[in-house]
Amino acid sequence: MQLIEAVRTSLRAAKVPGQVAAKAIAIVEEALETYGVKNTKEMYELPDWNLWLILVKSIVSPLTKMLRREGYCHANSYLIGGLMALDERAASMLREWVRAKCGAGSDPCCKSPKCCNIL
Repeated sequence: MQLIEAVRTSLRAAKVPGQVAAKAIAIVEEALETYGVKNTKEMYELPDWNLWLILVKSIVSPLTKMLRREGYCHANSYLIGGLMALDERAASMLREWVRAKCGAGSDPCCKSPKCCNIL
């Protein structure tokens, strides 16, 4: 699936160790299974609310928290950038999520590098 490959590639580029990357992929797979999404195309055809619920609430938010907790907060900028490249509508949702986080003073990338620069 294109989404899982984008996450894998982003984490590899950020030099995240395999065991942490495996946890990340498990989060993605669990979210997709929970909502019955079988492929990336199907996910991007969902209405905005459903796409936001899956992509932002169930995948990106838990991934960024897990990467921060594991000490790989810098990988969040790779992850967000990689996912934004997949689909323009998803990119818009991710920009909005990052803008809200940055506006609240909570850069999802721990300012290393700043995700707030993605806007």
